[in-house]
Amino acid sequence: MNPEAVAFAAPSIPDLLVILGSCAIVAMLLQRIRLAVIPGFLLTGALVGPHAFGFVSSPERLDEISHLAIVLLMFGIGLQLHIDALRHRLIRMLMSGVLSCALSVVLAIPFAVAFGLSLPAAVAVSMAFALSSTAVVLRLMTQRRELESARGRSSLAILVVQDLLVLAMLASIPALAKWAGGAGIDAADEGTIWQGIGGWQRFFLDQSLRLGGVVVLVSAFRVIAPRVLAEALRGRSLEVLTITALAAAFAFAGAVEALGFSLEMGAFLAGFLLAGTPFRDHLAAQLRPMRDVLIAVFFTTVGMQLDPEAIGASLGVIILATALLVLVKTVAVSSACWLCGSRGGDAVATGLVLSQAGEFSLVFLGLAGSAGVLGAHETTIAIAVVVLSLVVTPGLVTAGPVVARRLHAVRGAPWFRADDARGDDESVSVQPHVVIAGFGIVGRCLAENLEAQGHRCVIVELNHVTVQNELAKGRQIVFGDIADEDILDRVGVEDAHAVVLAIPDVDAVLRACRQIRRRRSDIKLLARSTLVSRALKIENAGADVVAVDELACADAMLGLALQRIPAPVSGVPTLEVLDHRAEVDAGVSNPVDLSEPPTTQPLPATRCDQDPSSDERSGHGPDRRSPGERGGEPQAHPSEPNRKPSRAACS
Repeated sequence: MNPEAVAFAAPSIPDLLVILGSCAIVAMLLQRIRLAVIPGFLLTGALVGPHAFGFVSSPERLDEISHLAIVLLMFGIGLQLHIDALRHRLIRMLMSGVLSCALSVVLAIPFAVAFGLSLPAAVAVSMAFALSSTAVVLRLMTQRRELESARGRSSLAILVVQDLLVLAMLASIPALAKWAGGAGIDAADEGTIWQGIGGWQRFFLDQSLRLGGVVVLVSAFRVIAPRVLAEALRGRSLEVLTITALAAAFAFAGAVEALGFSLEMGAFLAGFLLAGTPFRDHLAAQLRPMRDVLIAVFFTTVGMQLDPEAIGASLGVIILATALLVLVKTVAVSSACWLCGSRGGDAVATGLVLSQAGEFSLVFLGLAGSAGVLGAHETTIAIAVVVLSLVVTPGLVTAGPVVARRLHAVRGAPWFRADDARGDDESVSVQPHVVIAGFGIVGRCLAENLEAQGHRCVIVELNHVTVQNELAKGRQIVFGDIADEDILDRVGVEDAHAVVLAIPDVDAVLRACRQIRRRRSDIKLLARSTLVSRALKIENAGADVVAVDELACADAMLGLALQRIPAPVSGVPTLEVLDHRAEVDAGVSNPVDLSEPPTTQPLPATRCDQDPSSDERSGHGPDRRSPGERGGEPQAHPSEPNRKPSRAACS
């Protein structure tokens, strides 16, 4: 085996230690001053790389990890772009995204030529700069809770289209290399079936056949992958599901690469296809930590390409180019948004938010440099411009709301209706909803009762068959673990009125309570415990009310017994019954009322058509027994209104 290949495939532990350690330190410092961490990773790479302190002398040893990071990033972006989410105003979204990219490229090419680039290089740099940073923008707007604003929706739509256009841009690199005077298509086709056909004709015919192969792969993947993933879940192992999904995605990406396209393109398509399955949110949540670590390594290795000496010699050019980049993209994106119906303030705010270059700009510049479209010095300067634009992005995002308010009176394009260009202040308020984790008998009863009272419920469930069935019925349900941060984002925990943890796994309930309380301290949190002994731990983890299965069973059995067992001649219940009821009722201070209005009808033996252990005398409803049946049962004393959060009995 070639020793160089071994060294290339196996980065050294000291190099990884330096990169991860320096990234951790820089990330903590930037969090203190509330700046984006990705520019910090780039600057960290420039400092620890071979052109500065030299702590990492061979960045090429990390190329495989960097490549894997981009593949996972593309796969994750594909998972977020389910076609159903793109159907709402699809035409306008495509128009604004394509138009903004086209305007950015057209406006940037003259400036790039003025800086001394050849026309092919100017086109390549302009295409790279037309892409914005999905990672930075979405993170900043999520932190500021602006994704649901008008500029947030517009930004997300344009980012989606840009991510789709990345595929076309990556596919154009061979043509740009041919234009720039590289090896060329003709030389590559010598001795093939294309010999004797014109170069450009061969190129387009070859690309058409390759695209046909991709269509066949996509059709097969859409049929096979969901069945394979469902089989992987047969044993109820989420780890097997994640491993199988990754294996399927890499197999698909490898097949796409074999057809002549990039591995990144294949990974994106695999994620996009898996986004149509119920497993998309769980897969995104499971991959995010690994992806974030690898992305930190990727941006650090990209920063190692920066030569501080060369940057210092061209610092004025870099600053001027960055200013022009921000100006050109702001004008291009703002114009595209206004032409597609956005109000003036929202259009300019969106332009400021997307005025930077992005992570795929770095990928495109690197590939263009490897293909010979750009020289080494040109690539270094272009990467430095990308880095500087990312550094100023937080300030531009902060300026967005100010601009939107000042230019609010400027209406959208006259060929769109006014109600289609609704601004932030005209946005329709969303009714707070209830998140229910677990859709077994307990969760189903809760959802049906709450929905009957007018509440909107969003369900989180780990049974993929249940998820598929309920999705077919039109219910809002997500496959995943409620303790995952991405799942909480997906179900909108920030806007939820309450979260009900109806899952029987006590450890999962504990994890979910801690995670939810970390996100929101004011939300109403109701939890379930199978054992009395674990209820106090769940309360300490943050639950407001804990319903205990053991007490629910005891409560139901007692209610049935009091209905069916004749009372003693004296009509007084035994001391044992009284003591037990006092013990149960002592823990109930604020039960949850999910029942219908009180009635004097006898208590039924079952509820929700499925739950034989349910009882209306639990903490979820009023006592429907007649006064004679209640007998001498002790009542809650009015002098004790403020007790500890209860461990209420529930079905």
